[in-house]
Amino acid sequence: MASQSLAAECFRLNEFSGLLQLAFGLNLALSIFKELAIVPRGPLARQIAAIETLIGSRKVRDPSSASSLRARLESAKREIVINDDSLATWVACCAAVTFLFGVAALFWSFYAAVDQSCMGEPLALFTTIVHFIPLPLAILILYARAHFVYKDVWEKINLLKQDALA
Repeated sequence: MASQSLAAECFRLNEFSGLLQLAFGLNLALSIFKELAIVPRGPLARQIAAIETLIGSRKVRDPSSASSLRARLESAKREIVINDDSLATWVACCAAVTFLFGVAALFWSFYAAVDQSCMGEPLALFTTIVHFIPLPLAILILYARAHFVYKDVWEKINLLKQDALA
């Protein structure tokens, strides 16, 4: 009886379901990382295509105005490509950090399965943090980074759209 109550109070990670959840979380994280880099870019690409169509189909009184709009549009496209490269680096780094945290969680799970004694409260808290913190933190970092990177491009595209509609 005493060992059952002690076992009920122990924090152990030797369940197979915990390992499955970790593996599922890591696979989900990689697809979320990719989407965070792509999602802010979608509306930009659609607006650029619409502005290109607008510039190309309109008859402009001043040809230099149309060429100026095209040059600004090409500049915005170049910035998007540069930002995509920057975000790809961030995605790779966040994925690597999440993977390392996952490996650490697997280590602690193995430790809990091999060592049948209870984990102490600090070790239990550390293991819980290792399991749950990296994914939300990496998603928050990528979300903020994606919106920061594309902020200037959005402003340029909006000004370009206003000029093209004028």
